[in-house]
Amino acid sequence: MPLRHLFSRHADSEGKLGPESPKSPKWPRSPRSPRSPKTPKSPKPLTFTERNPDYLNQCVGCDNIEDLIRWNIEQQKNGAERRPSTLLHNSFDELDQCACEICRVFRQSLLLEEVTFDGVKKIQDTQGKVIVRWQETFATEGALNAFLTVEVEDAPGRAGVVNCSPGSRSEVAYLALHSDAHDATVIDQAKEWLNVCLSSHIGQCDNLKFSSESPQLLIEILSPRSIRLCENQAGEYVALSYCWGNPQVLSKPELAEVERGKTFTTNLDRRRQPFPIDDLPTTVRDALYIVHAMGIRYVWIDTLCIVQDKPEGVATMHKVYSNALFTLCACATTRATAKLLDQREAWTRRTEPCRLGGRWLSTPDMSLNELRLRSPLAERAWTLQEERLSPRMLYVSSSRIYWSCARGHEVELKPTYDQKATKVQRPVYAASDRNSQMPLSQEFLLACYTGRSDLHAFWADIVKSYAFRNMTNTKDRLTALSGLAAKYLSASSPDEYLAGIWAKHLAEGLAWKAKQAVDNRGNKVDPMAPKWPSWSWAALPLQTAIETDVKSARASSFQRIADDGTRALGVRADPEDAVKQGERVKELCLTGRMRALWKSSSRRTEWLTVSRLVEGEEKFTFANNPEQDMHAIQSDSGRVLVYEGRKREVVGQLDFRHDVSRVQSNEVELWALEIGQTTMLLLENCGGGIHRRVGAAWNVRTDYFAFADCEVLILQ
Repeated sequence: MPLRHLFSRHADSEGKLGPESPKSPKWPRSPRSPRSPKTPKSPKPLTFTERNPDYLNQCVGCDNIEDLIRWNIEQQKNGAERRPSTLLHNSFDELDQCACEICRVFRQSLLLEEVTFDGVKKIQDTQGKVIVRWQETFATEGALNAFLTVEVEDAPGRAGVVNCSPGSRSEVAYLALHSDAHDATVIDQAKEWLNVCLSSHIGQCDNLKFSSESPQLLIEILSPRSIRLCENQAGEYVALSYCWGNPQVLSKPELAEVERGKTFTTNLDRRRQPFPIDDLPTTVRDALYIVHAMGIRYVWIDTLCIVQDKPEGVATMHKVYSNALFTLCACATTRATAKLLDQREAWTRRTEPCRLGGRWLSTPDMSLNELRLRSPLAERAWTLQEERLSPRMLYVSSSRIYWSCARGHEVELKPTYDQKATKVQRPVYAASDRNSQMPLSQEFLLACYTGRSDLHAFWADIVKSYAFRNMTNTKDRLTALSGLAAKYLSASSPDEYLAGIWAKHLAEGLAWKAKQAVDNRGNKVDPMAPKWPSWSWAALPLQTAIETDVKSARASSFQRIADDGTRALGVRADPEDAVKQGERVKELCLTGRMRALWKSSSRRTEWLTVSRLVEGEEKFTFANNPEQDMHAIQSDSGRVLVYEGRKREVVGQLDFRHDVSRVQSNEVELWALEIGQTTMLLLENCGGGIHRRVGAAWNVRTDYFAFADCEVLILQ
């Protein structure tokens, strides 16, 4: 036991108890008064340490932070301006080597921010200064909370977060997780989560499977070093979700490693016999280790179980993940040649309960949603349905493992030390608003299973996430979403799938909006990829940010016309067949009120003449000439504004930059089609009753189409 635990406690500057110092001329050290921000730098190096009253080594860099905390606490009490930041160390390497035990908290906070091992390595190699910043947020009840952020100048990663609580250290449970991800306790934790789910969640998680089918090919793990492919094998299996890596970035040896892992018709028969795993990609080998250590015999991995030159199973991959015992999500790797299990640097040095300026320091836990947002898997289109259709998931990051099932989620918290009589809840932070807005992993599955009436809201979120992701082959633009579409259709029949949009919610589906006009001139066009219709979000380039959360009831005049001239209704069919058929839809016959976007009397004006920024929010003013009809186009964003004398303006968003240029040069006249009570499409008249979508507008005033005629058009 450390010597400091044998001493009684004395009160710190805020009345909290700390270890009583032995009687000596220099102990206990008096609490410091807040220093002025202009205090001259100490001649001692930042790594110079002295024992503090808590018997911890405290370096000069942490002295700087203590001054920052004390100064800002006083300034906070007086409502005065805070000091924003201070220098901790001259580089991460200096922080890493510092003998100060308090610095371990700041080091850990930086490492815990990185989901991948590549991210951890970049932080370690960065030479910029380590800066600590003072941050404040208002709690829901209005109280002011303070915390610290730690960042490395010019670092590619994110800032670490350190809580600085004025309370007792008993409020936080400190962790000492194993630094070796291969450790048996890590695997045992995963096994415990799985066993609890299998034994306690009967009738819940197990009912979310898509079907009783097993993949045509599975990997049988014969030993830690040997596997074979088996065909039509019934049994529980684990599915792997991971990133192959960008072929344009991978080195030649890495490309060769990925290629050796693939199954082709030429090596399929050989792989039906036992073969060593040595030539498989590193991520795959580590995944096999996890599955074998958990006592599971079978696993499905696409590079081995899909015959690459005869990929018949690609279209049914959604069943593979939905029917798996659980999906293993490789969040720690950006490429198949990287280690999934490596040394977890965040836990190589044990952090001690420590304080500065009367505040206890601790690192919060990254939430599962935040992990999902930051994971490399969040960038790939194919992995979206892998996650949203999996009843159970085990996530592996560079610092810990997470579990998610329909009953909830867990984060690795064993072992803890300094245990208390009552269980202590460690703080969890959210680095973005999307953390709380993002649906839980199994929420879509549960919505389908329970027959939620608002199921389309989940589809809108799926499309928003999917549009922002990347893929190698653009011809798979809708194929990689087909499993989610089939699941949706099976839960909401009758309906009809229309190239990523649903007929029963056609007005909402058509009203998707790009966050700004996109420039697709530099994108390489795959001649083999289908040409998606202009009204589908699939026509946008990959990785486009769109908005889909419009709330507007369908306009009474807006209808889709079937081939026989009647209103088109939903159809009942096999979900997978119906989705495949719907992916081929190229045009819609519609009827609704139409009008020119702006009147012939409208005068074009510059955007800046009517736009004003008021408390961070854009406002429009027409006070100089309120009776004049006018319109404006914002070149950078692609927004268009229409003002008709003495009525509220209408603001729309164009989809593509080339259409912005065409509208500005009067090459195209914009038309508006009313689809919702407050939404409309912006169209180009191509002649012969055929129109092309060029944008959309939300929050349209209800009288905008008051004098417009109802027309029939073909939308392509």
